[in-house]
Amino acid sequence: MKTLIIPCAGKSSRFPNMKPKWMLTHPDGKLMIQKALDGINLEIFDRIIITILAEHCKKYEADLVLKQAFENNKKIEICILDNQTKSASETVYMTIEKMQINGEFVVKDSDNFVSVEIPKKEKNFIVGYDIHKHPKITNIPEKSFLIVNEQNITQDIIEKKIVSHIICLGIYGFSDTTEFQNTFKYLSKNGIENELFISHIISYIISQKKSIFEYIEAIDYKDWGTINEWILEQKKYQTYFIDVDGVILKNSGKYGKINWGNNLEAINENVKEIIKLQENGGQIIITTSRGEEYRKDLEKILQKLGIKPYSIIMGLNHSTRILINDFAPTNPYPSSVAISLPRNSLIKDYLK
Repeated sequence: MKTLIIPCAGKSSRFPNMKPKWMLTHPDGKLMIQKALDGINLEIFDRIIITILAEHCKKYEADLVLKQAFENNKKIEICILDNQTKSASETVYMTIEKMQINGEFVVKDSDNFVSVEIPKKEKNFIVGYDIHKHPKITNIPEKSFLIVNEQNITQDIIEKKIVSHIICLGIYGFSDTTEFQNTFKYLSKNGIENELFISHIISYIISQKKSIFEYIEAIDYKDWGTINEWILEQKKYQTYFIDVDGVILKNSGKYGKINWGNNLEAINENVKEIIKLQENGGQIIITTSRGEEYRKDLEKILQKLGIKPYSIIMGLNHSTRILINDFAPTNPYPSSVAISLPRNSLIKDYLK
């Protein structure tokens, strides 16, 4: 049996005044936990177990939310713990005990996206990322670091101390549950006084020369471990309502020599900026007072310019446009912004 465990029984202390972070909604509509599983091949696992707290079921319907979110994946099982655990390693230990897991298992954090090829064959491994190759990684001091030799064998894993250029991404493979259980029990009684990380379990196993942990490098990585990182992720996917006349095309009206039927003069700098927004994840919604009879012509113009709108809203009143949106800790203030441009001017300075 090959089992995937996703521990979600922590405090989420870095996301104050919110529901558990794994339940937060990504801009594309998926839950954070769904996004966290998108980068790995779930088909190779016989069981997929998500461990949550009973109090979150009562307060946020966490168990129902998971069943609805993963209704098409019959492998998903939910392990509900009555009490909050002290660490992710304790969550994993209790999950193994309660769900009677045997044999090979993999642990995956719920607060990041990692694209990686998980080994199909039974082995111990740790997934990491080379920050020399990917210098834009944030929150570096809070990561755990891997010391890896030339044979891609992990020699040690150390918490929150920069000892190498390889960070751990929170995916750990164990060839057998027994070694993990025995090490956890031993260190709980004789070792770490503070929080017992999974990295401590692995470091001890390596130091005792009990097992070898292979290093596997991830293909892609997005970290949402703190509220700031999650907000930065949300900002990449902002929705932009963009007018046609006076913003994308030089302004014209329904009548006159240059009109909605023949105006093709684009404001090229604005077109480039809009394309940049959509390539970075922005959702583009085109708004215009042009009537529905102009839709096909407008679609052709936008296609030729390289703008790929999510939607086009035709026939709007030639008047002030007011966007009303709610805000909350999960969608922080300001949740809506208005930019009024001088006609035919450039938008890049206003977007800053």
